[in-house]
Amino acid sequence: MFEDTQESYPDDKSEKELKFYYNREKRIANAPQIVQDYYNGKMKPVRGIKIFFQKQNIWILFALILFVGAAWVYSGLNSTRAYGKIDGVNFELQAFSFEQHIYATVKTFRTKKNQEKYEKNGEKYKPAKVEVEFFSIEQNNQVSDKSFSSIIFENNEEYIRAKFTDFDIIRVDAIVKLNDKQIELSGVVKK
Repeated sequence: MFEDTQESYPDDKSEKELKFYYNREKRIANAPQIVQDYYNGKMKPVRGIKIFFQKQNIWILFALILFVGAAWVYSGLNSTRAYGKIDGVNFELQAFSFEQHIYATVKTFRTKKNQEKYEKNGEKYKPAKVEVEFFSIEQNNQVSDKSFSSIIFENNEEYIRAKFTDFDIIRVDAIVKLNDKQIELSGVVKK
């Protein structure tokens, strides 16, 4: 409807008749060699994962592998030993603070895979006594308090808990005994 209508008028009459000339061949002829090669189809860009294996980018790949490896080693060395296993029974230690008390919990359970393994062989689990001795560790790595608990583990998910009143505790260690075997667990107190 308004295709023929001119919306604005230039102030200077000489600007009214400007024309734009676009000559693609002339523009490409004046361009750098890399642009000319691209338009002539001689240069194909590298795409995908191959970009990391180019000569100029191999250092980026090397740095990435080095960083991931360092993070993996750090996490492996710095991890707490909050998980353990004795005779197919898994133990998991957790500790947290709430209202100026420290609560520590050892979760005992069997994985489904482990249960299925014994059921295939026709074996039954016998109830076993699990003994846990908790140690609260202060900032100077000294034991501030101890607590002892025990349960009879009957192949169900069960919890053994302890409560400490010292607010300076940063870590809780536990010695778990089952069938004359023992493991040590250690967990940082979550605030």
